[in-house]
Amino acid sequence: MKPELSAGADRVWDALAPVCEAMGTLTAADVRVFATLCELQATFIAAVKEKNAEGFSPFLVTTMVDSAGNEHMNVKEHPAIKLERNTAAAMRPYYEKFGLEPVGRARIHVKKPEEPVNKWA
Repeated sequence: MKPELSAGADRVWDALAPVCEAMGTLTAADVRVFATLCELQATFIAAVKEKNAEGFSPFLVTTMVDSAGNEHMNVKEHPAIKLERNTAAAMRPYYEKFGLEPVGRARIHVKKPEEPVNKWA
């Protein structure tokens, strides 16, 4: 049932799929959408790892010299910060769809499997 995933997404799948299967929110029909969630989460984790690297600065500072010889500093947000923020926003609806956050769980109604009939009952 698991599709081909990046190495990071594969680890995310192994961590989240059992939870979603137990809740009844991951079925064969949901595999592709769930794979997208796993890839997004893996990207988010990679951004966090980059931020945690030694010497990381949230800003990239470059100095430019114009034609008159004047220096100008250019300060930009580090791409890992932007990637983390954008990926978190992209993941939010997927987490809700699979009941992986409180609001999503409250909105999801999954039919519980019926208990087998006990011939001794």
